[in-house]
Amino acid sequence: MMTSDISSSTHFRSSLWVPLLLIAGGLFLAGCGSTAPVVQSVSGPDTLETDETGTFEASISEEADEPLTYTWEFGDGATGSGLLANHSYGSTGRYAIRFEASNDGGSDADTISVRVVPPPQPASIASINATPNPVDEGESVRFSSNLQGDSPVSRSWSFGDGSSSMSQSPTHTYEDPGQYTVRLEASNDVGEDTRTVTVRVNRVLPEVCTTVSEMNSTFFDRNSSTLTEEAEESLQENADILSDCPNLSVQIEGFAAPGERNVQSLSEDRAEAVSNFYQNNGVPGSRVMTGGQGQVEGVTSKKGGTRQYRRADSLPQREDDGM
Repeated sequence: MMTSDISSSTHFRSSLWVPLLLIAGGLFLAGCGSTAPVVQSVSGPDTLETDETGTFEASISEEADEPLTYTWEFGDGATGSGLLANHSYGSTGRYAIRFEASNDGGSDADTISVRVVPPPQPASIASINATPNPVDEGESVRFSSNLQGDSPVSRSWSFGDGSSSMSQSPTHTYEDPGQYTVRLEASNDVGEDTRTVTVRVNRVLPEVCTTVSEMNSTFFDRNSSTLTEEAEESLQENADILSDCPNLSVQIEGFAAPGERNVQSLSEDRAEAVSNFYQNNGVPGSRVMTGGQGQVEGVTSKKGGTRQYRRADSLPQREDDGM
């Protein structure tokens, strides 16, 4: 009777283990049967500018079982997740981008690359130069510039006198004195810039303009401030010098001889008569100054006998001698 009970108990335990083993095995086989993902495509831009955001997208096989994990490695140390990811690069270069999909059944990956380039640089003018400056009329000036921006950069020079050039470093000659505003326009496919430089062109002065220290004096008849023909001839030489020499102005001093009437007003009238002659012959009034000196005192060094006391002196003054 005891032997029968032991046999029945053993049979019961064996019967219990069989279903448990079947359940565990089923669970194990179910895990081993997960369908691993297959990466079907990975796409993204071929080229990006620095700091420009690019969108990267991947697709996998529909048969892959959940749960799935998606990982992006962008080649610059940054990572992302999901089938769709955005990323930007702070430095130029070529980067390999790796996408991986995985689940309990396995994993798959694919790689693409992107080239990161600097953003377009519009044309800009860093500096513009003219050498020599100032320059004498008839002397050549060379122009140069420092340009920045993506090539090719075109140049257009305007010299301020109606002339122009498309050269990189042109030369130009000004025939007339004055101040000229030179304009440079630079442009490329993404922008343009403009800068100017002022060129001062000096008149080339005859030697007399820098050496003359004395001009012809003018002599008058007694008690008269009317210019004689002889006086006008001598004044014409002075007027020609003043016209050719813009650096000169003239101080006119009139005198009266002892015994003449109204010596102060007469000396002033004589100076004014010379001033009018100069202005009538093209000398600007701003360069002519007058003064009546009244009666001559003492002995003068002027030639002309006694009439030397009845005269007007033209005293040249240069801009560069502080007179």
